[in-house]
Amino acid sequence: MKPDPGPAFFFYPSPPVFPAPLSPIPDTMHFELILPGLNWPTGPGPHPASRSGLPALGTLLGFASHRWDEQCTLEALLTRRFGMHGPIPHARLRRLGEMDGTDAPGHWLCCDPVHLHFARDKLLLADASGLAITRVEADTLMAGLNETFGDIGQFEAPAPDRWYLRVAEAPVPRFHPIADVNGRPVQLFLPEGDDCPRWARLSNEIEVWLYNHPINEAREANGQRRINGIWLWGAGETDLRTRPPVQRILANAPYPRGLARHAGIASGTAEHFQPSPETTLAVVDTLHRPLLHMTPDAWTAALETLEKDWFAPLLQALKAGQLKHLRITVPGDRHLLELEIGQRGLWKFWRKPQGLDALLATAPSLDSPS
Repeated sequence: MKPDPGPAFFFYPSPPVFPAPLSPIPDTMHFELILPGLNWPTGPGPHPASRSGLPALGTLLGFASHRWDEQCTLEALLTRRFGMHGPIPHARLRRLGEMDGTDAPGHWLCCDPVHLHFARDKLLLADASGLAITRVEADTLMAGLNETFGDIGQFEAPAPDRWYLRVAEAPVPRFHPIADVNGRPVQLFLPEGDDCPRWARLSNEIEVWLYNHPINEAREANGQRRINGIWLWGAGETDLRTRPPVQRILANAPYPRGLARHAGIASGTAEHFQPSPETTLAVVDTLHRPLLHMTPDAWTAALETLEKDWFAPLLQALKAGQLKHLRITVPGDRHLLELEIGQRGLWKFWRKPQGLDALLATAPSLDSPS
């Protein structure tokens, strides 16, 4: 007889103990940073970008693939990104993006204040970015314009250097954006199409009224340039359809903010980069005015701020896997530059950092195909 083995005992291993789950990492995302003004021209002498150490930007440029294209303004670039067609209502969209902007019925035009001056035999236009118009000056001129030209429409100035005109009927002529004519002969950018004489007459009457206004006499006495003209532009379709390429827009300028409101997507200010699960387009225009007025010290200071607030955090997000794909786009009146940086591209350890001035020096000549 076999011995009784006794009661059977079964041993079950204790369940494994797992650590508490970490905070969820935001989904990888796509991010586009649009930087008008980054393309400071290269030429003889040191480039302003060489004055500062920009390690994050240099690393991003070293790992990026780049492409040059034909010139493109910021507004035209956003038009392309959002799949818009036909006459774009820049005035209504920009006004919608003002800090207290609300949509309003009627037909809107940008009626931007400018300084007109002769250089040899050509009449040139300078936009309001260098006029330092005060809030008091703008309010006084708005009151006078509405009193004198109230039969034309309603004038308003949400910002001292951005004016608008609302008219009852849709303007017929095709107007040129102020970005196209700034610093160039006005004669090349006059309105085209039907009913142009009426609008030319209105512009001339306003120019005469502005020139003789006491505010301009005081400005000239103080050594400031006169606000002696307006530039009408930005009329377009009231029923505009868009195809937003992203889930939110970050911008401080009114036009992209207004575009976000019109498209029904989230928007916010463009102060610095923070990871987010939303696909995002950010417009940071702090380099634009220093480039426009060719002030290298201000441009360099703005670039150093971009290094701290945008380039370094974007590079860190790529390394951490919080960002899958980054595009940096630089619109300009000579070329459009697009940079593409993917998270996997950071594995290419043989790539070396590249200076911004070296990259900008590769821009194709305007005399040769891009």
